[in-house]
Amino acid sequence: MVDVTIRAMVEEDVPSVARIYLENFNGMREYNDAVRWIALKHNSKPICMYYVAFASDEPVGYILWTEHGGFRRRSVIELEQIAVAKRYQGKGIGSILVKESLRDVCRYLHARGSELKLVLITTSISNISAKRFYENTLNAREVALLHDIYGSDELVMMAKGEDIPFL
Repeated sequence: MVDVTIRAMVEEDVPSVARIYLENFNGMREYNDAVRWIALKHNSKPICMYYVAFASDEPVGYILWTEHGGFRRRSVIELEQIAVAKRYQGKGIGSILVKESLRDVCRYLHARGSELKLVLITTSISNISAKRFYENTLNAREVALLHDIYGSDELVMMAKGEDIPFL
């Protein structure tokens, strides 16, 4: 386990988040495209909320939560993306990112008079380690399979707010 701190993303973090994205995902391949997309998503806060993990002041991971369905009393949040720099993977940073950032998202929801109803997650059907991570961290369960969404089949998972163990 590495000593990390988690905080809400600020504009200056966008380039680092783009580099971590490009290291982990194949969707966007151009750095400038990733920077532009991440900046646009970040500017839609609180609909999209990024958090960044730091180890020794170095950005080493991020998570993106997206709220769906408008401002409701019982909110549906998607864990849209999570990524950790390759050299820091396997050190518990992903779990810390999920727990600390989701607690902060829930504080925000509570402050506006809402509560977490459920968390949605999609992941490649072939990514068994991600599926286990979401099961273990969020108590998420498989609910559907979407065929050929991002170039492969995607597993849809759901975690009910009341079943998430750390909330």
